[in-house]
Amino acid sequence: MKRIVILSLTLALGVVVALAVGSFLTPKPQPAQTAMAHWKNIYKTTGGLVAGADLIVTADHLWAEPGRVVGEGEDATPFTNNTFAVGSILKGVHEDSTLVLEQTGGVTADGAVFNINDGGPYQPGEPYLLFLKSKGDGTYYLINHQARYRIVDGFLEGVDPTDPVVARFNGMSLDRGFNVIEKKVRTLE
Repeated sequence: MKRIVILSLTLALGVVVALAVGSFLTPKPQPAQTAMAHWKNIYKTTGGLVAGADLIVTADHLWAEPGRVVGEGEDATPFTNNTFAVGSILKGVHEDSTLVLEQTGGVTADGAVFNINDGGPYQPGEPYLLFLKSKGDGTYYLINHQARYRIVDGFLEGVDPTDPVVARFNGMSLDRGFNVIEKKVRTLE
């Protein structure tokens, strides 16, 4: 009996030591830091948002990979290149079946996650409605926080539903959103 108690205590002590060592060796996830972006263009109407876009698409997010880094040291700003499969084009011309959207944010040199108030990382496999500006080199960027909508069960979900332009599209069916955008595009032509 004494032998069983000693073996049990030894085993329990071994498990406690293994758990303690494991907790020190396991990397801790870095908290995400979100900064408020100062957008160049903020629109007062959906018509302004449509007019400001070079390309309006529905697209499925395929993958993300680290992009360029601007600055050095702790002041460096990382970017992420997001690749999307283009579903439909509502405004503009894009010849390829995929597009690359450069997003401010990513993982910094010290391993911290840096985001801006544009909705954070895109989810692989998820569909989006995006209002984009061309960078002139074949890649795009999101106009602002008003320009990104996740498509959930056929309805649009905006980043900031308190914004009047986002509120106009938020909760709207994708078909209705297409109609609103197509009318605005025809008005611009």
